[in-house]
Amino acid sequence: MKNPSRRSSILPKEKGKKVFSTRFSLPSFVKHVNKLTESQKEALNRIGFGYLLLIPNQLLCKNILVELMDKWNPKKCTFTLPPGEITITLLDVALILGLPVTGNPVILREDVPFSDLEREYGAVLWNRKITVAALEERLKCYGEADEEDFTRTFLLFTFGTLLFPNSNGKVDSRFLSLLQDLSKVSRFAWGAAVLEDLFNWLCKRKEKNVQYIGGCLILLQIWLYEHVHNARPKSLDNTLRFPRICRWGNSRSHLGHCLKVKELDANQITWKLELTAEESEIEIIKELFAAQSERIAHHVDQSCSPGDSLSSGSDMVINYGSSEQKAISNSESEVEIVGEVCEPKERFSNQLSIVSTDHIESPSTSCHVLNDRKEQIEHSHTLPSNFTSIIVSDDDEDDLEERNRSLGKQNVELKEEICNLKKEIEFLSNKLECSSMVEDQNVKLRKEVENLRHENKVLTSSTQKLVARLESIVFEDHGVGIGDQIIE
Repeated sequence: MKNPSRRSSILPKEKGKKVFSTRFSLPSFVKHVNKLTESQKEALNRIGFGYLLLIPNQLLCKNILVELMDKWNPKKCTFTLPPGEITITLLDVALILGLPVTGNPVILREDVPFSDLEREYGAVLWNRKITVAALEERLKCYGEADEEDFTRTFLLFTFGTLLFPNSNGKVDSRFLSLLQDLSKVSRFAWGAAVLEDLFNWLCKRKEKNVQYIGGCLILLQIWLYEHVHNARPKSLDNTLRFPRICRWGNSRSHLGHCLKVKELDANQITWKLELTAEESEIEIIKELFAAQSERIAHHVDQSCSPGDSLSSGSDMVINYGSSEQKAISNSESEVEIVGEVCEPKERFSNQLSIVSTDHIESPSTSCHVLNDRKEQIEHSHTLPSNFTSIIVSDDDEDDLEERNRSLGKQNVELKEEICNLKKEIEFLSNKLECSSMVEDQNVKLRKEVENLRHENKVLTSSTQKLVARLESIVFEDHGVGIGDQIIE
């Protein structure tokens, strides 16, 4: 039976409109947040997910989301609106959700060994999935406990309902490999992974016309509120301003609102979000701009020749080899660099790879950066088709040797796991063979029983006949004796 709360964030289908279904469920997430104790909230805050706990319950405004999705350009990963092209940036994600967008990439690899932790959560080697319903039941068992297992379970539940919901209501158990050491969880760029996953689903809807839409749809809705003026509902009267998702509320009357994309003009769009003084002091925002500065300096050094003069235009084209994107800015001295994204076709692979990169949008002097990182792009073409392209940052290169050792160790563990599975298969085969023998013996015994029953019937019939004859003989002899006495 479906949980009704999973459908409460979506409007009913409307006639004549291309509708979508989703397992995204902000109400379900908020309901469980409201049950958390202070110690449980603190445990989640320590690993970088504290801002998500501030999110108020909101309904998805399906009308405007459909209009916006229809304007998605899969090749450029931008929304094509009448005034120009615009996309969701990592800065948008950091401001709206309060998640870190810099750090280690979030990658779910096929070669990650199946762990005891995955088995504990009910996953199996041939189906590495955990249902959201099972995670919900598991959360109920923890009560007020704030132990590590609770934290992992709540994060998996958050992935399945809020950040990475998919079409089957399940969470990939390989996420547990990233959650095994909770002290390292905050080092991952979860916000960048959320953005990549949302882009994947927007491309799937546009190119494959799928009915179920996954991804963090509330990010898409709040991004629309922040950037497109006539899409906005009434702002919440709340002193809490970070993350920006806490600024906006909606009512039943707003749910029927239409975007009217064709009537949009440039004055109705905020091309680039301006930071407040408070937001500038948020740690994840400071980390983002620090990474921007380093990356931009690197691009300028590598891509602009000494004799080239810098352009002062408001547009900048960036080619990372995977897709060409156009960033739009209101000022001549500032542009946004859109983070690298992978070719849409790669997103539809059997292997889910959620990738983040450190080269991200940033204010800087305009210049044209073309054919950048050719060597890395050529290397990415040699990767298996079931992986998305990954650009390794400078920090990651220092850890390659350590990762190789780790992969070697994982390879040995995987071989041991395969060996154990072979033994288990052999044991089951022997057991099955024994079962077959027992079944054969049972068949023989059944035949013997049937024969005995038949013989028993024959004997019973013969006995009855014999008794009848004996009785008749006895009666005849007795009758003769009586007759002789009368004659005398």
